[in-house]
Amino acid sequence: MNYGGIGSVIGHELTHGFDDQGRQFDKDGNLRQWWDDSVIEKFKEKSQCLIDQYSKFYEPVSGLNVNGINTQGENIADNGGVKQSYMAYRKWVEQRGSEEPTLPGLNFTNNQLFFINWAQVWCDNTRKQSFINLITTGVHSPERFRVIGSLQNFQNFADEFGCRKNSVMNPETKCSVW
Repeated sequence: MNYGGIGSVIGHELTHGFDDQGRQFDKDGNLRQWWDDSVIEKFKEKSQCLIDQYSKFYEPVSGLNVNGINTQGENIADNGGVKQSYMAYRKWVEQRGSEEPTLPGLNFTNNQLFFINWAQVWCDNTRKQSFINLITTGVHSPERFRVIGSLQNFQNFADEFGCRKNSVMNPETKCSVW
């Protein structure tokens, strides 16, 4: 659960170094193009997938769609962070040589608990005006879409929870920048 929660948040922050803003700065923090043009073009193609995906998310309380352009960097970081932390968790299990014991009284695998805790990090209760402000001026997607968007793009999530192919949480098109 720690990997799913704080691990994914740490991965999120590290991924900012390679999002639409962070990629523009070199290892010394200088604003400089250090990626080849072909890499930048491929990055922009992959980022556009996320922009399009998140722009389709409709928030019913506010009556607005998420602005996938404004939230691009945070969405890249959410998607990259959860993926990197999951890979780190699986590597830790592999190095350990066995799975941890499951939590008593819960009917979830450890992998499922990873994803449940990722979602729990973003539990909230937001008022209409806050949603309107967040969607019109903010760089973060509303919390529910931070979870839904990143997990829709992650096949391991769909596999762990048995999501049918082409269902909401296992769409055919998955976006991945990193």
